[in-house]
Amino acid sequence: MIEPFEVRSGPYRIRGLLTLPEGDGKHPCVVLSHGLISSKESSKYRALSAAFLSSGVASCRFDYRGCGESEGRIEETTLSQRVEDLDAVVDWVFQCPSLDHGRIGLLGSSFGGCTSLVKAARDPRITCISLWATPHLLEKKEESPPPEITFNDSLYEDFAGYDLLAEAEKVARALVIHGEMDEVVPAHEGKAIYRRLKRPKKWELIAGGDHVLSVPGHRERAIALSSSWFSRFFS
Repeated sequence: MIEPFEVRSGPYRIRGLLTLPEGDGKHPCVVLSHGLISSKESSKYRALSAAFLSSGVASCRFDYRGCGESEGRIEETTLSQRVEDLDAVVDWVFQCPSLDHGRIGLLGSSFGGCTSLVKAARDPRITCISLWATPHLLEKKEESPPPEITFNDSLYEDFAGYDLLAEAEKVARALVIHGEMDEVVPAHEGKAIYRRLKRPKKWELIAGGDHVLSVPGHRERAIALSSSWFSRFFS
């Protein structure tokens, strides 16, 4: 069952979808955070929702402000704004009566991984996380936007105010997945985050994998690894 929802983050309406397994009772849930110029409707997040559903886990995918169906302008986005959006969505999840509030996880890729890492470091309610292709630095070459999008300098200035490696030191129960041949975020950035995490933790390098894990086998492996990781801590 897929239920649309809407929350308010600052002046904007943030829209998303909650995918629930069949059956009564309260379900564990993973909140999915897309990358800088992606959306909840990307093939990656739809595939993740389907995989979690098959293992009896709910998923919550949504559009950050300026993306997909949510309000706002993507050109004005910053990490601080996205943390605010994720705060609003996670608060909604913790108020949802069909979810088990003792088993809530986060999964984010690329810029969504940065957002998820900051959230997990600052919210003790989060059970576990999975980070895909996540940087701890941000340069203008990373996730180069289409020609019609020009990000404000505030994106980079705001990001520089965060120390993601220091945030990682506050986080445990984290699975870090990175493509060996990631052309956007070098794998050594993901490994640096992994080294600073608390135990238990796990590092997985996808041999030959690119930034978005475009090869079906690579993406399927990352999904299977993540599903297994959440099942371990939701048991």
